[in-house]
Amino acid sequence: MSNEVKQPKKANAQKKPGQKSIKTRLISVMLAVAAIPLIVSLVISYVSSTNKALEDAETALSWQARYIAREFSAEIEKNIEIIQAVADNPTTIVYMEGTAGIEDQVMISMCQAYDNIIGDGNVIAVANTDGDQVAKSSGELTNVAAREYFQEALKGNTYISDVIVSTTTGARQVTMCTPIKGSDGTVIGTVQRNYNLDELHNLLAEKTEDAFVADRNNIMAAHAKMEITADQEYDLTGTPYCAGGSGTIVDKTSFDTPLIMSYYEDSLTGFKIVVSTDYNKAMSSAKTSALITIIVGVIMLIVAIVVSFFMAKSFTDPIKEVNESLAQLADGRFYTIDKYTKQKDEFGAMVNNTNTVIGKLSEIVSHIKESSNTVETSSMELSDMANQISQTAEDVANAVQEIASGATQQADEIQSASENVGYIGDAVVEVQSSTTDLEGLAGRMQEASEASSASLSNLQESSNEMTGKIDEISTTISATQNAVTNINDKVEGISSIATQTNLLSLNASIEAARAGEAGRGFSVVAEEIGKLAEDSKNMADEIRQEMDVLLEQSKAAVEAAESIKDSNINQQEALGETLQSVNSMLEDIASTVGGVQKIATGAETCETSKNAVVDTMSALSAISEENAASSEETGASMQELSATVTTLAGSAKGLKDVAEQLNQEMAFFK
Repeated sequence: MSNEVKQPKKANAQKKPGQKSIKTRLISVMLAVAAIPLIVSLVISYVSSTNKALEDAETALSWQARYIAREFSAEIEKNIEIIQAVADNPTTIVYMEGTAGIEDQVMISMCQAYDNIIGDGNVIAVANTDGDQVAKSSGELTNVAAREYFQEALKGNTYISDVIVSTTTGARQVTMCTPIKGSDGTVIGTVQRNYNLDELHNLLAEKTEDAFVADRNNIMAAHAKMEITADQEYDLTGTPYCAGGSGTIVDKTSFDTPLIMSYYEDSLTGFKIVVSTDYNKAMSSAKTSALITIIVGVIMLIVAIVVSFFMAKSFTDPIKEVNESLAQLADGRFYTIDKYTKQKDEFGAMVNNTNTVIGKLSEIVSHIKESSNTVETSSMELSDMANQISQTAEDVANAVQEIASGATQQADEIQSASENVGYIGDAVVEVQSSTTDLEGLAGRMQEASEASSASLSNLQESSNEMTGKIDEISTTISATQNAVTNINDKVEGISSIATQTNLLSLNASIEAARAGEAGRGFSVVAEEIGKLAEDSKNMADEIRQEMDVLLEQSKAAVEAAESIKDSNINQQEALGETLQSVNSMLEDIASTVGGVQKIATGAETCETSKNAVVDTMSALSAISEENAASSEETGASMQELSATVTTLAGSAKGLKDVAEQLNQEMAFFK
């Protein structure tokens, strides 16, 4: 039979029905590996870029809305501070009360001076409780009783109106109004100042491209791109950006062009500031960038398809050749591959290794065929010899087993006797251990009792010292009570001085008001002196309250010190009785320690005798066990030898069968 290596026949490389091509699957996998991350990255890039552009636009608009709100709120706060300064001025209060005969021109001059501080062209007006304006920095006087801001100010509140139209100038404006309170705290008039909404329009046009402001009734107050006249009114009720609070929306339906709108409600005025920008303009750069990314991604996907095809072909062609060679080998033929042997990659190595394996298999099969005949003859002889050895080993094992049985019985009896002696020794050890523990316990009890006696003596001495300290504390607290009483007398004097100073300040204010413009500076000084007098009186009252509390606490501390002193005397008597009981217990513990020491001496003698007996029994038991173990090991060894020989005989027979089977299988190779 010839085993030489030949070239493969291509006829056997046919594709089986239903078999899927690895080339197709490899191309699919490579495309999936390249396409899926690319598509996912394109989608993520598009979504993230558009979302980032929208987020940036919303952030910028939100910041701009808050900035406009701060600017508008600052203007309103500045006007409110001015009218509150006018309302709190002593000249205004005296003028409205009519007690000092201040002329109207003095009040008008003061209003003009405050208007000049802001310098925006708006005016300050002072009205009585009937709504009639009694003084105004410029313009005609009118009645404002019907105005909401006036009615709110009469209730004691500083109020900012919604959008109104002035009855005298016809201008659209917001009016701030604050109450004037008399010396008794009641409202005696109001101070108002207007804010022209044309100023708000100029602010919006300067700071933004597209923004507007709506009042609390959702009426548009001003717009960056248009000037609103007195006969125009834009009601924004129902729009999402005028519902209150703050936020950002994208409105694609309300206007011809989609808008991003950020709204913010000013906490001071309640007005809504809305800033917007063109949605398409804000998103154009992000969409252009995303489109370029998609085009580049499609080009990369086409390149990946071409590369995947050529890579799959370079992978599958060598595999097909190896598969053909293995198919021939499955039919019992040895054939090598001529292609791809010079490639310097894994496929070239796979082809060369396949050729090497086929060559080696051809040589091995030839050698196996020659050796199988020799193995069959030797296995028959080995089977006969193994049967004879097995019979002899079985006879020897039976004799050794009988000897081991007797030695084992003797070792068990000696072991039982040794265990009984051990039980006696264990009992003696337990008695000795208990005696030792009892002796140690008695000694510790004696030491603890002596320490307790010393501690009780020290405690009794400390209690005596504590009684003396309590007397000292009681004396100190009594001295504190006397000091508190003296401080209360001084506080009464301070309160009296504060009352007189307050009366002096009031008289000075009245004289300054009568002096008119010349006494304005002195009026401010008198007002500050009055405030200092009131603060001094309040502080004196607070000090008096604190001193009363301290006096009550001092009395309670004296009573507590007396109670502790009585309890300490009772404790000293109890400590003396306890000390006598502990000294009596020390004598009883000393007697117990002596008895326990005598028991410990007897237990040590029993332990020594037990150890000698146990050593002797243990030595005898060990000798018997060694004899029994040796006999059992010998018997076991013979049984193992018999089993091994029996196994050897079976293996020899199996080897013969294998040799016959091997000869039949080697006939498969050509």
